[in-house]
Amino acid sequence: MMATQRRALIALCVLLAACTPGPEKAGELTRVSMQEYFRYEPQFRDQGIEVLAVRVTGGQDRQFEGVATIRHAGKSHEVPVIIVLDAVNLAWFAQSGGLAFLAGQRPDGAQQIPR
Repeated sequence: MMATQRRALIALCVLLAACTPGPEKAGELTRVSMQEYFRYEPQFRDQGIEVLAVRVTGGQDRQFEGVATIRHAGKSHEVPVIIVLDAVNLAWFAQSGGLAFLAGQRPDGAQQIPR
């Protein structure tokens, strides 16, 4: 429920900003969206994942390319992302394998054993 409210707030902010926001604002909106996803998604919520920044590196109109800096288990990782946004919606997609460092990790950093 809380994640839905935050997504609605992000969408409202984008709408009030009129049209597509600039690269800096798009990066910050994406950082907030990613952090909320990692905070509330059951498979990630207890891993202590922190999205430090999202830097837009290119793109145009409603689709941007960027790099997310994510801290996990005491290490920072650079993850390429695609950001798609319009006046109402925001979506981000990590490059295939970009979040592999999160798979199979427990919050204490030990490897999980598949069942």
